[in-house]
Amino acid sequence: MFFAIQKTAGDWENYAEPTPHASKGSKDGGFWPRGRMLGGCGAINAMLYVRGNSRDYDRWEAQGNAGWGWDQVLPYFKKSEDNQDAALLERDGGRFHGKGGYLKVGNFPVEHPLSDIFLQAFDEAGFERTPDVNGERQVGFGQLQGTIINGTRCSPAKAFLVPVKDRPNLHVIKHAVVVTIERDPDTKRFKYVNFLLDNKILKVAHARKEILLAAGSLNTPHILQRSGIGPRSLLEQVNIPVVADLPVGENLQDHLFVPLLFKFHKTTGENYDTPRELAKNMFQYLMNRSGPMAGHGVTNLIGFINTLEPSSPFPDIQYHFFQFEKGSGKSLMFSEKVGYNEEISMSMLEAATEADVVMAIVVLLNPKSRGRVTLETGDDFNEFNPPKIVSGYLEHEDDVAAVLRGIRRMLPLVETGTFREHEGELHRMRIGECDRLEYGSDKYWECYSRHMTLTLYHPVGTAKMGPDSDPAAVVDERLRVKGVQGLRVVDGSIMPTIVSGNTNAPIIMIGEKASDMIKSDWESKKESKERHSEL
Repeated sequence: MFFAIQKTAGDWENYAEPTPHASKGSKDGGFWPRGRMLGGCGAINAMLYVRGNSRDYDRWEAQGNAGWGWDQVLPYFKKSEDNQDAALLERDGGRFHGKGGYLKVGNFPVEHPLSDIFLQAFDEAGFERTPDVNGERQVGFGQLQGTIINGTRCSPAKAFLVPVKDRPNLHVIKHAVVVTIERDPDTKRFKYVNFLLDNKILKVAHARKEILLAAGSLNTPHILQRSGIGPRSLLEQVNIPVVADLPVGENLQDHLFVPLLFKFHKTTGENYDTPRELAKNMFQYLMNRSGPMAGHGVTNLIGFINTLEPSSPFPDIQYHFFQFEKGSGKSLMFSEKVGYNEEISMSMLEAATEADVVMAIVVLLNPKSRGRVTLETGDDFNEFNPPKIVSGYLEHEDDVAAVLRGIRRMLPLVETGTFREHEGELHRMRIGECDRLEYGSDKYWECYSRHMTLTLYHPVGTAKMGPDSDPAAVVDERLRVKGVQGLRVVDGSIMPTIVSGNTNAPIIMIGEKASDMIKSDWESKKESKERHSEL
């Protein structure tokens, strides 16, 4: 149901620029939803709790970001977490999971019948099982926990804001959109936040100590650029005075995915969308937060593999799963929300009309391609225009090769006894340009991938963290924007490289770690000031 929130008032409704390399089957270049509400994208996402791989963070540290290695960030994952699974808390001596944090993490209470079919097929096909992708070994297939409590979403706002909303030193302004941030003309420190209230009244907030920018990997670079922090060549094009010449908006990375549709003509799946079933399930959910509406279908299934080295603990492909029960209409909603063209939408509907469908999505974890977020620079430049997004998808040949390997690792599932028992088969999508190629060939799957590409909603990296020796860096390891004073970035845009998994939990970790760093830095300044006053 999380798709239903897209293209509503709670979504920024961004679109990427059209490209000949990817998303060729999408209208308007490619739809990139972003949460426009308290809790941000964590209030509209799929609620899946994934931290990534230990190597992701050790890489950050190896690139010159002291204190960001796995051993240093793990305590912050645990600090934020209030895991509801007692057995999981005891696994590995309690090394990996936390209790008592603000963020509720638990198991989805209802399993979909189609989940068992896939889990059995994974076993038959020889895939490794993992009991906990956030534990000792990430690689394998299994079931995920989510940021949920009692069958309801636990968004970052519900987790971290609601418990402290009555603090006297906390003021939250809703329906406010930041336009620019400005420096004090005397001290040159960033002090002023200019924002629109209710989309019509310009207001100014004053920062006593520093400004923390946490607008996400699309809006953070957009605000910085509008405020004069960005590439000089870009800012001069639109006559914005340059405050700091930094590569803001570059280094955009995202998890793209390519879906495969498996049809099952003989299953025990139920259509929960008939009027009778909807009424029954809604009543059950409203009464005690149970039943199918408290579950997540097959979406809590997860898989991580290394397509080049199967025994490696470091994956290059991730698999997610969604289901469209026969005749439910879910495929049409999905196609409309993600922005597929009519040809692809009708082909998906055809599959979901014939049978129960499980959509296995092939996710590229470590893209070598890079995109960018920038300002519109035409004659009609307006600072209120949305950011211009260039995805960079599939521009590097290694990315294409990895996606094709990820597709081919899924295809043998149709040969398993479990699939045959349930009359499972791969649905052949109708894509005119690809249908002229030999079905199943590398050329076919490359064409298929370039048409079916979508975002998994994980853009990061547009205000890269790095040492002074890194010309691509925007912030230092304390998340302070380079070349200016009084400004930090605290969101996914600081990631030097994207993590091997969903980004919600890692971004919450970044917030937890930043909180300690900010308190430590200001305490050090206070102590230094006191020492000087004693001299």
